[in-house]
This record gives sequence, C-alpha cells and structure tokens, in this order.
Amino acid sequence: MNSSFYNGISGVKTQQFSMDVWANNISNISTLGFRGEIPEFSSLFSTALTGSYFDPTSNDVGHGAQSQTTGLDLSQGILQNTDNPFDLAISGEGWFGVQAQDGNIYYTRAGEFYIDGAGNLVDASGSYLMSTLGGNITTTTLDQATLDKFGQYYNTTTSTSATPYAISMLGNVPLGAVGEQSKVTLPDLLYFPAEATQNVSYGANLDPTVTIGPIQIDLNTSDYPATVIASTLNAVDISGTIANTPEILDPQVGDTILVTLTDTNGKKLSISTPLDASLNWNLANYDVSDLDLSQPLSVSAKLQTNQEIANVKHFTTGIISPEGDKDFIDMTFTKVVPQAISGSTWNADVKILKFFENYVVTQYDPTQTYDPAVYDTSGGNVKKIYDPTLYQVDTTSNKVYQIVDNQTGSLTFGGNGELLSNSIPTLSNGGTPLTLNLGTIGSFDGLVSSTSLDKANISSSDGYYEGFLTNYGMDGYGNVIADFSNGRSSAIAKVALYHFQNDQGLEQISSTLFSVSSNSGKPIFYTNADGETFLGSQIYSNKLEGSNVSYATALTELLITQKAFDANAKSITTSDQLIQNAINMKK
Repeated sequence: MNSSFYNGISGVKTQQFSMDVWANNISNISTLGFRGEIPEFSSLFSTALTGSYFDPTSNDVGHGAQSQTTGLDLSQGILQNTDNPFDLAISGEGWFGVQAQDGNIYYTRAGEFYIDGAGNLVDASGSYLMSTLGGNITTTTLDQATLDKFGQYYNTTTSTSATPYAISMLGNVPLGAVGEQSKVTLPDLLYFPAEATQNVSYGANLDPTVTIGPIQIDLNTSDYPATVIASTLNAVDISGTIANTPEILDPQVGDTILVTLTDTNGKKLSISTPLDASLNWNLANYDVSDLDLSQPLSVSAKLQTNQEIANVKHFTTGIISPEGDKDFIDMTFTKVVPQAISGSTWNADVKILKFFENYVVTQYDPTQTYDPAVYDTSGGNVKKIYDPTLYQVDTTSNKVYQIVDNQTGSLTFGGNGELLSNSIPTLSNGGTPLTLNLGTIGSFDGLVSSTSLDKANISSSDGYYEGFLTNYGMDGYGNVIADFSNGRSSAIAKVALYHFQNDQGLEQISSTLFSVSSNSGKPIFYTNADGETFLGSQIYSNKLEGSNVSYATALTELLITQKAFDANAKSITTSDQLIQNAINMKK
C-alpha cells in the first residue's frame, strides 16, 4: 500500500513537469522562430508478484512515472509579412546559422536580421548571419568626379571620404561547403563599373523601291581638266566628257553639265552647258573677268540628269563606351544602282561616334585674326574646320562627334527581302571589339530589303552604364542582392541553410538558439547528383516565421495536465485514508 504514495508523488512530479513545459510554450507563443516542446514520460519500473514464467497473464505492479524528455516540435510556423527585406523565413526544414560574439555558431529559425553600423548582417543580439560570399566585391580607386556622386560621410570629429568598393556582375552565388560560411559585410559605397558594348543587333527594312528623278552626279576628274588658264581676253575654253563616270546610267543629249570655276581667293563662278550628241560638252570663250585671273582657275563639274536615284537609309542606335559614356553607332546604307532584277545590294558606312563638342558658328569680326587652317571665314561667318576623317559635324543638332571607328561593307538581299550576305567587319568600341549583328544569313530576323514587308526598327545591345548603390535586398534563391542606379542588380552572398541528421538532438541554448550535440550530428548541406550544394528549402524575404505553438493545443494540454495532476494528488490522499483505516482497525 505504501507504493501507491510514491506512485502518486511521481505522477504529481511528472504532471508538474508537463505543466512547466506547456506554460513555457504558451509564454513564447509570440516569440519569432520559437519551436514548441512536447513533454514525454516513461514508467519507472515494475515488480513481479511471482517468479512464474508460465502464467498466461502479467502480474507486474508498477512503481510510478517519470519525466523522460521534451521532444522538439518541428512543424512549420505561420509566416507573417514585414517591410524589412532582411526579415527571412524558412519554408520547410533547415536552420539559419549565426555566429555569436564568442565565435561559436548557433542555429535558429528566427530570421529577423539587420545591417549594423559596420555593414554586417546581424540578428538582434549582434550575431552574424552565416552565408557563402560571392567574392565579387573589392576595394577600388575612383576619380574625384565619381566620388562626388557618392557624397561625403562624416563622423563627429573629422570629415573623410568613405572607402569605395567595386562589384562585378554575379547572377547567383553557389552555396559553398559548411566550413566555408562567413559573415556578410555590405559596404555603403558600392560602385558598379561601366561595361562597354560588345554586341549590337539591329533590324529594319531597307526599302528597295526604284525611284527615277533628277539627280546631280559629280564627274570623274579624268573627264575634265583640273585647272584652266584665262586668255588675254579674260575668257576660258573648257571641254570634257562623261565617259569615265560610271555612276551615270542613262545620259541623254541635252542633259546639263554644271561647271564651277574657283579662283585663288575662293570666289566661284557657275556655268552650265548641254551634252552634245556624242555625250561630250564644251564651253568656248566664256567671260570670267569677274574672277582673279592671276592664277589658274580650279574646275569642278557635275551632270544633271534623270535616272534611278540611289536610296539612302540612315539609322542610329546607342552604345556604351569603355569609359561608360553614351556613344552611338551611325549607320548609312546606300543602294547600289542600277538595282538588279531580283534582290538588291546596299553599301554600308558604319561609324562609332562620341560627342566631342558643340558646333558653334559666329559672325566674322574684322578686328580678329583667324587662322585659316583652323577656321573657315567664308560667307561672313566663322566656323571651325574639322578633319572629316576624325570628326563628324551635325549642323542640325549643332554638335560635333569624334569618329571612334569607321568601317564599310556591303549587304545583299534576295528577291523576297532576306539577307544573303554581310561584309561589315567587327568594329572597335574604344578598343573593345564590337560585333554588329544585322541578321542571320538567309532569314528575316535583322535587316531586310523589301517593298512589301512591314518591319519596325528594332535594336538591342549589351553593356551598361556605371551604377551607384541604391539599396540591398534578397532574391527568391537566398541571394543577398545589391541594386544600382543603372538598373542592374548583382548577387553578393547566399544565405546558408543548415540541416541535421537528427534535429531533435539539438541542444537548446535559449528560446530560439540551438547548438550542435553528439545526438544531433554535425551540420550538413544537401547536395545533388552532381555534387553541387543547394539550400533544400525556400527562403522568403520580407517575412518572419512565428512560433509554431498551437494555442488551442496548448490550452487543451493544460486542461489534461491539470486533471492528471488532480488525479495523482487524489491517489495520495486516498492512500492516506486507506492506511488510516487500517490503523483504526487495530484499535
């Protein structure tokens, strides 16, 4: 009878243990990342009433219960939205790793992280979030103009510029081995260097419609004399032909030859004369007394006729120079005439242009001295002279562009407008090779030449401008991401997810921190068939995992524990009454 006392006492103790566990669960029902515990019990031992092994039934008597362990509830907690990109939640199994100030690594489901004053990703206690670094951030040296774009950073006593860092593009950080994880440091001054354009694709329609109309064609210099000397009567005789000018397709008797005479002072005189029946032309005894005749007169000549006019198409598209400047490709396509019966051929003149300076025209000032090798003062205006092999002047926008590179070639198209050949060579974008893709041979995906196809101008290119850090965040693959003012983003690190052979064996350090034990096994990363590590679960940004304790379950367990405690206490008092009755029987 005395054993019933001890059974009741052990029951009261175990239910008190159960009450303690469930009360702790309830107290942490709002603790982020908290893992609930489940109290588990076992019998102490039992005593056999007899020593017979042949009885068909058991005749053991138990001697109470004891608290055995607390099982860890590994079920998923509810995910709640936040406005902090470094609030992280794990969907599935796994643990974040954090390195405490003592150097030890602990494991947690509480994903509330921040950027501290040193730029490290830490939790509320200052422990570092463990991740695989991308290795794509290095210190850099920037010119003052670029540094000024960052601004100055100050402390209480001195004024200094913070150290700038440069980043190289990285789409995803492969998860490293368990022992390769380290803290993540996010610098304030992070610079995305410009990358020069290396590939440009362009598509459009080079309309080959044949157009007949008036045109002026410069005669080949072998068709007329380069200079002429006036007679003593201040007159000139000039004659020529058009035989050596292949651009003339269908000359007719009576077509007009336009002759320009220029004296040593630059004064010009224009004269016209018709072609004769032999397609020759002649000026006889023409009065040139208005010109300075002290030196021979320079001669130039054109034919004005009606024939097929070469179609000209002009396109431009922007590119990025190695210095990060916005340059552009200037493309001029001129149709070869006469056009073939089927298809067409176009000559291409392709330039890479960089803005040099504004084009300025000023009024002539007679009090000033102008270097004729630098300035053109004709017409009462002063215009700077630019070498056409080095510069291109746009008088429409009043801008001067430096010619970075100039390449020529030709394109041929089939009868349906498809591209058949392209001989434009690779260009040099300030030393960086640039491939101009105008379409796949035999297809219609780039330039076409057709009177019936309706194709919009399309272009694409690689490269990007310099960028300045705008913010940090996370992507959907566990990568820490840096966003930049040029619209680019790059991964910096990948947050690690640790796994264990036996999560139940982790040793609890605090309400949300756990450490490795001999029962849990060492932390591991999952690997695929190729030996590559991967997270194994989804990491969500702007979310936090709440406690996985069920309020309803906890309250129910409290009621059960309360009744079990009462029952065990009742067994003690009942046993006491039985003993009291036995004592009274002796009286």
